[in-house]
Amino acid sequence: MKLGNVLITGGSGFIGTHLVNLSLDYADSVTVVDLTSSSNPEVNHIQCDIRNLQTMLSRMPSSIDIIFHLAARTSVLESITDPQTTFRTNVLGTQNVLEIGRMLGASHFLTSSTNAVVGDFEGDTITESAILNPLTPYGSTKAAAEMLAHSYSASYGVASTMLRLTNVYGEGMWKKDSIVPRLMRTALGKSQFAIYGDGDQFRDYVHVSDVVNAFITLATKSFTGPVIIGSGESVTVKKLISMVSEVVGAPIPYSQVEAQRGEMRGVKVTNQLAKNLGVEFKVDLNEGLQRVWQDFTSIQKTIDKNEA
Repeated sequence: MKLGNVLITGGSGFIGTHLVNLSLDYADSVTVVDLTSSSNPEVNHIQCDIRNLQTMLSRMPSSIDIIFHLAARTSVLESITDPQTTFRTNVLGTQNVLEIGRMLGASHFLTSSTNAVVGDFEGDTITESAILNPLTPYGSTKAAAEMLAHSYSASYGVASTMLRLTNVYGEGMWKKDSIVPRLMRTALGKSQFAIYGDGDQFRDYVHVSDVVNAFITLATKSFTGPVIIGSGESVTVKKLISMVSEVVGAPIPYSQVEAQRGEMRGVKVTNQLAKNLGVEFKVDLNEGLQRVWQDFTSIQKTIDKNEA
């Protein structure tokens, strides 16, 4: 399976780093666009903002076959306090990346989206056909990015696949601020954890290795449209705390604060379409949490050794 010349935006980020490493096994070349520098000598790295179309163009290879578009502002809270920056990155930035693909002849555009595009879903299980009804500027910018991608498929014939990711976790999350790394840092005694609301809100958690394999698998298809990428199993915040406590071998202390505005009460998804397209989900939550904990404790030991 060869992917040709691959472009990955956000390739220095959490998911992007994993995707770069896997793409190198299948691509003729990998070009990364990211705000931060790269530590991978095997890629052509363009350090710039996706909002700067001319800078990207001036440093691109002569042709691109596949685009994995991961670069985005992903904080829901930041989108509420600074919606304009979120719009410029997630909407205008996506438009620029689509233009790169159009001008350089890309045949397939795959972007990381989110189930936040459907908002507080009132049904039992979220499917790809759910009506878009985002609750936050973040969700609305991702919905807009999906519509832009779809329009490029209709107008220019490029296949556009929107991977609606659930909560992605896994090794390499040391600096992330999502719930799993916050719990791990609390277990290490490095921070405090707070539950927003009653703790009965529920989410689907998918391991990063399953996510990047989904990108590679779907890059070999010609499917245009949204595809939900999640484990298909949801747990409450309280249940997640209990599972992490088991993995680390100690209770996780926490406080409770007021629920956040714009937060979805629950996310329960079906991944049947992804499976029909050949995507496999191999890492269950318990195994994944064990792997994250091993990663965190290994990094902490290195830090302690260097500080000794």
